[in-house]
Amino acid sequence: MRRTLIGLALGLVLPLGIAHADVASDLKAGQPMQTVLTNALKNNVSIEAALREVLKASPDQAYAAISAALQLSPDQAANIVSAALSREYNLNAPQVVVAALQGAPEKAGVIVPTAIVKSASFYTVPIVQRALADGVDGSKFVPQAMRTSPRQSATILSQALRSASQQTRAIMEAVIADQPDKAVEYVKIALDAKAPAGDVLAAAFKVAPRQADAIAAAASEKGVPTQTIAAAAGAAGLQVAGYNAPGANSGTSQARPSGMTLQPNGLSGSGSGGGGGGGSPASPS
Repeated sequence: MRRTLIGLALGLVLPLGIAHADVASDLKAGQPMQTVLTNALKNNVSIEAALREVLKASPDQAYAAISAALQLSPDQAANIVSAALSREYNLNAPQVVVAALQGAPEKAGVIVPTAIVKSASFYTVPIVQRALADGVDGSKFVPQAMRTSPRQSATILSQALRSASQQTRAIMEAVIADQPDKAVEYVKIALDAKAPAGDVLAAAFKVAPRQADAIAAAASEKGVPTQTIAAAAGAAGLQVAGYNAPGANSGTSQARPSGMTLQPNGLSGSGSGGGGGGGSPASPS
């Protein structure tokens, strides 16, 4: 029985010792980082454990190791970034994000939110800035980052729009689709960040048409010209009371898709049929 227990204990300890020796010897031999990590994986060592060995043994190669780890095991993005941002290694969070994105840019929706959660709050803005500066599609990570760090959601959205104004419409469509009940709140944040009003509203009207009246009112409060609001609503196929584009039906009393009426029970229908409502728009609730 004693021999069995000793054998089991050795079976658990030996792989870790072998991994340490192999990683250290490969680094000492000047092997490429991809080779170092690949050899560790062949020895049934997890990519996270192998990365930690590299970070301890050769901190000057930390960022190269992060990129290589993501290239080899992109599905382990969260574990890799979490390991790299452990306090013991004292790595720069934005640089970790850049290195990780170089290894697996398609995992931006995991890499950026994980880095924000694992880092001090003052790193949030630099992390978002660096990700967007590297040309990452903000719509792929901003919604996830906002949902993962709700207390910093306004900061994340504002910085994303300031850093990549050309992505305003795509980012706004993504964040509103992710949390449609917050459409008006996000429109206000975007307009305060001086994002292009036309793109902000076009996205909001498209994704949250039933909140069009509230969205238009919020935009008006923020000083957006009536013609900009009307144009954005028209682009989404909507008519909003008081914000109709030139030539639109001025008798509209509630936001609605063009060619559709809202029944008194709140359901939409086309044409004169649809039961009860007779074609008169429902009163705003």
